[in-house]
Amino acid sequence: MKKSFFWAFLAIVFIGGGCVGGGEPQDIEEVASGIDRDSILFEAQKNGLIMTDEEISAMTSGGVIVDESGETPEIIERYLETDVRGWASAALADVTGGESFGIAHTQFESGLFTLISNMGNLPDPAEGYFYEGWLVRRGESMSVISTGVAEKTAEGYVNVYTSKTDLSDHDFYVLTLEPNDEDPAPAEHILEGTLR
Repeated sequence: MKKSFFWAFLAIVFIGGGCVGGGEPQDIEEVASGIDRDSILFEAQKNGLIMTDEEISAMTSGGVIVDESGETPEIIERYLETDVRGWASAALADVTGGESFGIAHTQFESGLFTLISNMGNLPDPAEGYFYEGWLVRRGESMSVISTGVAEKTAEGYVNVYTSKTDLSDHDFYVLTLEPNDEDPAPAEHILEGTLR
């Protein structure tokens, strides 16, 4: 599973790249340079696929819930081989206009909620910063739960979180870049996606 999301992403890029301009295959960098990321992000925001500025503000100013029953497993490797077929999943879009990507999976089974999120092409954060994951229930009863620090692996970054509480109604995943300032509120949004 570690590499499958990366290869699936590349396949989509190459297939899409082959369809651009007269049917002739194009170099992946040539295709990437022709993408209007601002328009894509605007459309995604308009269609509710990524957060609006108002939601981001509400997420930042609202209270972050710390799920006392939850735990962030220290041994991430055992989760990387998990078969996630049939789980809710979200393709994660880089809302900064950059080229990072990811996929998040969640499931509640046998009294355990599990999140496994894999992210690629993320630059290493500067000293004093780290990546943190969040599960969000959007709407009037917005709820924000930290899923902990994303850990670096040989394949990219991974965020694994488990809870005895069924958090399936928190169907939106956000990865943020956080300063090490002990402020529990989410900071700069990097990746976002809706779990379906």
